[in-house]
Amino acid sequence: MTRTGPGISPFTKIAVTVPTEVYEVVERLRLRQGRSRSSVVASALEDWIRSADRAEADRRYAEGYLRTPEAVDEIAAVAAQATSHWTAWAPAAPMRFLDSQAPGSRPAPRGPRPTEPRTGRTRRAAGSSARKRSRR
Repeated sequence: MTRTGPGISPFTKIAVTVPTEVYEVVERLRLRQGRSRSSVVASALEDWIRSADRAEADRRYAEGYLRTPEAVDEIAAVAAQATSHWTAWAPAAPMRFLDSQAPGSRPAPRGPRPTEPRTGRTRRAAGSSARKRSRR
């Protein structure tokens, strides 16, 4: 059935059969997104049509290059033009992770924690015991 009228786009009603599992997933997702069944199916069909159009365009493009291949000097000219704005690159020495840290940031120290010289107990970060007391 096709509906038409002033200001109404023509639509055609279709009936489709899908596996129950697919139907249940579609229902769950469309309800979550607040979409109608019709809009979900229409979007899926539009995506399928675009995909088929792209595949056809790719096929024609490849056939054209098979009929008339590019010369190597043409490819080199296009590559040179496309990369002409790039700056020169030279390999550098590999960086360690710690060298790549933001300036001023300090990684956590490795090894055993420092101890108090007189007591031999492990030192805590400044203010950590005060924070613990205030939480109690």
